[in-house]
Amino acid sequence: MAQRLVAATGPIATGLRVASFSPSPGVGITTLGFEAAALGAAIAWALGGLIAAGPTKTLGGPRFTRLRLYWVALALVVIATVLGRWSSLGLREVLLLGASGLIGLAIGDVALFTAFARLGPRRTGIIFATNAPMTAVLSAIIFGERFSTRSLIGTVLVSLGVTAAVAWGTRSGQSHHWEDVKGSLLVGVGWGLLGALGQAVGVLLADPAFDGAADPWAGAAVRAVAGLAALVAMRRFFESKSDIAYPRKISMRLWGVILLSGGVAMVFGKTLVLIALQGGDPGIVSILVSTAPVLQLPLIWVWSRERPAAGAWFGAAMATVGTALIVL
Repeated sequence: MAQRLVAATGPIATGLRVASFSPSPGVGITTLGFEAAALGAAIAWALGGLIAAGPTKTLGGPRFTRLRLYWVALALVVIATVLGRWSSLGLREVLLLGASGLIGLAIGDVALFTAFARLGPRRTGIIFATNAPMTAVLSAIIFGERFSTRSLIGTVLVSLGVTAAVAWGTRSGQSHHWEDVKGSLLVGVGWGLLGALGQAVGVLLADPAFDGAADPWAGAAVRAVAGLAALVAMRRFFESKSDIAYPRKISMRLWGVILLSGGVAMVFGKTLVLIALQGGDPGIVSILVSTAPVLQLPLIWVWSRERPAAGAWFGAAMATVGTALIVL
């Protein structure tokens, strides 16, 4: 369960189980180093969410996801090719990972970034924490895994934490645009929950592909390409639903922010998770990665120069503890 949830706990996660990664000969990393890598992945995902906040408001969730995936898919294909990892995938793995990309990226990420545009990074990040209990429940149903009392308590804590962070996460005097809600709060929460569900289903579809020796870099590349193909094919349908006018020209600065978001969250963050799982305990790695919503709060404080409300800290901490109970 822990490894299945590792890549599902970050707000901009790649959504892949990475148990097949093995350390390179001669690489010596201490246990503390593996844990530091896991914490670094959480920071990368937390920072990636803040970087994505601006472009999602300018472009809308569907367009931002598609434009970011151009770069991410290219980067992952190049990495998998340079490392020579394509031979690890058979037809079964390609089909599973392709379906994972369609649901996890073409639906999950689009919904997630639509929530970003409506609710801002703080609320969306904490709502996305619900993907851990969603993955646990679906895993229990699909794979017949036991849903323990501890997991049930964790699910309740995540739910309460998300509710507290959304309902009482803003204090009087905050004026930064990240705290603005565009449109209905309930609709925005619905988009965030759909994004979490899409990512959870994407993780479970990808999981059987790694029962053998499928390589995570090649798998991530297939998943990204499939998601991108779906977004390009359904471009008019997805992007016509957005109420954000498409800019006449995408500036070099905006392209730079899009590339930076994908690089920090989906490439650099994934690399750190792979390093962490070389020799780190999967449960500990999962817990450290799940701290992303809490780590995002001090980053928001520094970036916006506005201290998050007590409800935001309390809710994020409760959701993190709940996630830890689920993944252990």
